[in-house]
Amino acid sequence: MDTSKPAGERHFAGLTALVGATAGIALWLLTTLLSHSTISGNGWSLSGNGALIVPFGLGPAVVAAGWTAIILRMRGHPRWLQLGLASGLVGLALVAGSILSLVAFGPRRRDAGATGALLFGFLLYGWLLASSIVSVLIPAPDPARVGPPVWAIAAILLLPITLIGGCETAGLVIST
Repeated sequence: MDTSKPAGERHFAGLTALVGATAGIALWLLTTLLSHSTISGNGWSLSGNGALIVPFGLGPAVVAAGWTAIILRMRGHPRWLQLGLASGLVGLALVAGSILSLVAFGPRRRDAGATGALLFGFLLYGWLLASSIVSVLIPAPDPARVGPPVWAIAAILLLPITLIGGCETAGLVIST
């Protein structure tokens, strides 16, 4: 993809906004489905408030994937999309670790399970920042620019804004 033309950059920022809004709607639909489900175990549940793991867990994983991809694309890395998806998978693994810590410790060790879930939650939000830093440190061609990468910065800002907007819009349309 040619990252040197402003029209292509504007198109990419718009596509990023569309992906963010769509992901937000999908996350809220999944949240709603889980909140009405009976998925639970001994001492844990994904129904009711337990479904909030979706927007507060998967949402940051989506943003980490997007920010990594945007930064690497801006820097001209040929595998920006694959590395962005890999970053999202790391976030997904951290969300899974959070859930699994509650399941593994069970109701008898509820405090240990909650502590593990919090640890994985902190790691997830740390990964959101660390993945962006790592994407800046990965060797890439870094093509010369005439000015600042305005549209890449816009895409970085638009992703979480449209993700939250998609969740909010879906939440208004879907009454729980």
